[in-house]
Amino acid sequence: MAIGIVIFAYLIGSIPTGYVLGRLAGVDVREVGSGNIGATNVARTVGKWRGITTLIGDAAKGFTPAYAAVLLGLSPIEAAISGVAAVMGQAVV
Repeated sequence: MAIGIVIFAYLIGSIPTGYVLGRLAGVDVREVGSGNIGATNVARTVGKWRGITTLIGDAAKGFTPAYAAVLLGLSPIEAAISGVAAVMGQAVV
């Protein structure tokens, strides 16, 4: 089950929240501002609320798999590994 959570975490982490929210606003955030898909560039280019939503979404991508691992009774180490997998998924984008 731990491997499944890690794979889930990696896939969740690979969703580019800032890019998706920028696209919903009709802007490719990679092409404007700093070119970063992070919350700061999203806030600058498409608005404060989308930037805040990006920040919350990115934080939730790391928290959710780790919390799910704890709820499923996995060890703290396995929960931490799932959180790291989510961060690694984000880094690949």
